[in-house]
Amino acid sequence: MSKPFLTTEDMNMCFSLFCCVYGIGTLGMPGNYARAGYFWATVALVFMAAVNMYATVCMSKVMLEAPKSVRTMGDLGKFVLGCT
Repeated sequence: MSKPFLTTEDMNMCFSLFCCVYGIGTLGMPGNYARAGYFWATVALVFMAAVNMYATVCMSKVMLEAPKSVRTMGDLGKFVLGCT
């Protein structure tokens, strides 16, 4: 029997990403943007977007090099950092 497409760990990751995107941090963004000013807030936003895209590309490259047994983010962490 093959592994299911979505595991419990995958659902936990989806929930965590949902909370990060739609959480309380997002509700505070307009106030933070106003306090920082248009220029610095825009620079910070573009910088964070670029770093996020770079991290995504790096993780994708590692996933391509990883063995087929690496399927989840937890598996990727064990592959890269080893088990404790």
